[in-house]
Amino acid sequence: FQRDEQSSVVEELKVQLAQKERELQMMKKGAEELSSLKQQNFLLQSKLQTAEEASRKKSCMETADPATEEKLQEIDKEIKEQETLIKGYQQENEKLYLQMKAQQATSKANEEAMFNENQRLLNELAFTRWQLNKTSRPVGNVCLMDHTQRITGLLAQVQELKRNEAKLYVDIHNLKQENKALEVDLQLIKNRRDLAKDQTISTSGDKTSEMGVLENKHREEVVALKKKLQWFAKNQVLLDRDAGRLKAATAEIQLLKDQVETLKQAVGKRSTEQQRRAREKSLNMKRMQDLERQVKELEQILRSRNPNSLPALIYAAATAASHEDVGAAKTSPPSQITALLERRIQRLETELESHDEEAKCSLRAMEQQFHRIKHVLSIHQVVIGLCVITYYMLIQTQENPAPQKTQPSPGRQQRQAEAAFGIRIERLNQEVATKTRTIQDLTRTVERLQKERRNMLSLPNLRPEIRSTESKQQQGLTKTLCSPTIQETCAGEETFPAAQYEKTYQPTVFTGSHISEVLQENEALKQRVELLELQGEQEREALKADAVQAKEELCRLKEHFAEQLSSMKAEHLLVVDRLRATHALEHSSSKVAELTNKLNTQEIWIKQLQEQLKELQGSKDALAISRTRENVLQEQLTILLQELKEAKEAQSPEVKLLCSLETKILNIELKYQHKEEELQQVPIRTAGVDHQSEVERWKRLAQDKSRQLEVFRLELDSILDILRHLQRHGLVLPTPDLPVTALFPQTT
Repeated sequence: FQRDEQSSVVEELKVQLAQKERELQMMKKGAEELSSLKQQNFLLQSKLQTAEEASRKKSCMETADPATEEKLQEIDKEIKEQETLIKGYQQENEKLYLQMKAQQATSKANEEAMFNENQRLLNELAFTRWQLNKTSRPVGNVCLMDHTQRITGLLAQVQELKRNEAKLYVDIHNLKQENKALEVDLQLIKNRRDLAKDQTISTSGDKTSEMGVLENKHREEVVALKKKLQWFAKNQVLLDRDAGRLKAATAEIQLLKDQVETLKQAVGKRSTEQQRRAREKSLNMKRMQDLERQVKELEQILRSRNPNSLPALIYAAATAASHEDVGAAKTSPPSQITALLERRIQRLETELESHDEEAKCSLRAMEQQFHRIKHVLSIHQVVIGLCVITYYMLIQTQENPAPQKTQPSPGRQQRQAEAAFGIRIERLNQEVATKTRTIQDLTRTVERLQKERRNMLSLPNLRPEIRSTESKQQQGLTKTLCSPTIQETCAGEETFPAAQYEKTYQPTVFTGSHISEVLQENEALKQRVELLELQGEQEREALKADAVQAKEELCRLKEHFAEQLSSMKAEHLLVVDRLRATHALEHSSSKVAELTNKLNTQEIWIKQLQEQLKELQGSKDALAISRTRENVLQEQLTILLQELKEAKEAQSPEVKLLCSLETKILNIELKYQHKEEELQQVPIRTAGVDHQSEVERWKRLAQDKSRQLEVFRLELDSILDILRHLQRHGLVLPTPDLPVTALFPQTT
């Protein structure tokens, strides 16, 4: 069954390796395409530079010439060339976008494959650990190493996540700065366009003014193209970085594959060795039992034949000595080695418990921090939602329907932004409704608790001295507190509610009592009233302090909301201006508008590419985590192999002698079985032979059997001599009272 499982695992690994090789080939193809695109970009940049230099030279040469029509034609040609270059850049960007999509799909597939591999490795680890726990006792040092390695792995993961977060923040900041710079450039271009229009309107009759306007436009377009070239250069640098990262990821994947293969081989060898050892142990135990039985039978035969022989006397002496040794072993205290081992085991167990407690404490702290952060984030989300809703309502009240008439067909980006904004507002409205419901429920519970508290405070303040002055109020309380049975019996009489400390009036109670007792009771009641008044004052002060704190928090929240509203208003104004500008640019028929639209599309593509790069970085982090886990597994395997070597080397020479004896006995048994099989096959072969030949053959067989018995007796005598020698050196021989395991000394 295990072999079938191993074969299935090997087949799955082969399939996964084939998939990964295909993915690596795809990645290599992508890298080659990226290199070709780089070359094309450099060629286009060189062409642009040459075109700009030629345009400058032509402009310098043509300033002295009066032919304005030729200048206009040349400028038109240059503009057409620039437009073709921009189209080429756009096509290249589309190709890059498609390549990045393909890389994203491959990275997702790699992530899934690595996740599956990690899960499978974890399952294999659990299976190997279960086998180790089943075959041998767990060692304290290994457990300690496991805990320390897990803790170090978790710390490394936390540090890597922090670094990735810092990198993401830096990237976001850089992108925001680039976006601001592009917005500033667009504003400058618009201002220049307006100035050029004014100049053309003022000097419409002069051809020189028209030439100046055209030159200014040409310069502006050249500046915009330079900026685009800078942006393309930055994009090329980012692509180079991505290619390097992809190469590193492929190398890491190959290393992980090799490590996984080595681990699989080691685990398979380990499992096969453990199975073989378990089988050998079971076989050895059976053989030892059979040998003991055979030795006992032979000894009994020898005793019955010649009871006064040397082997019988030796056996009697051995049994007596073994009984004495057993009694001494039972009475003697444990050796120093066992005591040291027990102390070490206790120390290791205490250390393990301490490590477990520390890990539990750290996990609890992490969970508490996570819940706290989650609560704070939920509060911030609710606050932001409220601010957005209020701000949106203000905007709706402030806006007029006039711009809608002027802009009957808004742009696609504006419509998408409005739709997203509406969805977000609906979601925030739902969250606010849920939060308000929870707040109302909490306020109701608080009011109910306050009422119950007031009732509890007001009940003990009732005293028999005050009841005479407040009879009307207490009659209402008695109606609410008394049970219906008491109300039916006491309907016509004016009764007071009976408290726990109140006594029934009896005229004979105070006849023999002194007035001092009455005074003492009055003083005790006064002290109790004073204590209750003090408690009430303290609670009032506490409630006042809570009210002051609540007011301060409300003021602070109002200020915070006001600041957020102001910031949101400013952001909304900027967004509105941007949308108007984009709408004007989209609906205008100038080349600057077309170029700005192209720039916007390229910016969107850049954002998408950056998101894909972030996803690739996440896959790289996952690969690093799996690599650390595999390193930990390799270290554990090396430690276990070293321990096995040490255990083999630590065996005593007596155990080695016993192993050699076992091999000899096994050889004797095999010979005996072979002879028995031959004897069983003899009558089948000699069915048609004469009776005399059979008698002779049987005689020969009997002689051979007697010879084998003599040889066996000699071997048994040699074994008994070796056992006597071992007994002299302190080895306890097995007897009917002792088990077979008493032969082996206790070794670590």
